[in-house]
Amino acid sequence: MEESRFAELQNGIVLAELGGHGDGPYCAEHAAGAALAIMGTYIVDPGDDVPYPSPFVFKPGRDSYAAYLRKHVAAARAGVRAVGVSVISVALEDTLDFLRAAEEAGADYAALCVYSAMDMFTREGLGVALCDPANRVLLHRWSSAIAQAVTIPVIFKIGLDALDETIGTVETISSGGVPIVHVAIGSSEAGSSDLMALGELAGRCEFLIAGGGVADVDGARRVLGAGAGAVAIATAAMKDPTLCGRIQQELGRRPAAP
Repeated sequence: MEESRFAELQNGIVLAELGGHGDGPYCAEHAAGAALAIMGTYIVDPGDDVPYPSPFVFKPGRDSYAAYLRKHVAAARAGVRAVGVSVISVALEDTLDFLRAAEEAGADYAALCVYSAMDMFTREGLGVALCDPANRVLLHRWSSAIAQAVTIPVIFKIGLDALDETIGTVETISSGGVPIVHVAIGSSEAGSSDLMALGELAGRCEFLIAGGGVADVDGARRVLGAGAGAVAIATAAMKDPTLCGRIQQELGRRPAAP
């Protein structure tokens, strides 16, 4: 891991994407003092009945989302050190154009949601289905295309499946040129098998973000100590807008205890 490349994230708190909530003002408030806020996840789709909060759904094309991204990336940056934008779409080219627009709007990170279980994506082999071992070629294609489409670092968010399958997923993403993998684990409780899996995943990509049920500094320290470079928080931050910044302050950006 090249820690210096992602020094702003090391031992940091990340406000994870929250579809239906994570626009610019929300991120500015709920990620104040944290290392990174990820806006979205947004959906780009030509359909008129996408089963998702409408403010987070855009038609393909810059006319639909360029102005929005400029406004909301700027709003998020007013309260947080770095801003990422997360998207998912059935069409690769729509994904690429949205993330290029996010970069042009000033985003520091581009993110793809490989975590959605929505049928509109899984039936196309996307979302969580993209992590299926049978879809490795498709996963590598998307990883390579996105990594080449933008100059800012790319994050892929995935879930934790069987360890050998997740290792394969992370290695495929990394081989495509995507440096950061965000793994959503089921439990950050002490001694959990999910925490133990992080040690196996950390060396498979350049930088690992992980989170799942983290609601206090002890949970964050467990995730960092297990091998993650940064800690993602989502649901708990909805209940307490000061949580991310407070945990970041308590961590003090010091190396995690072994």
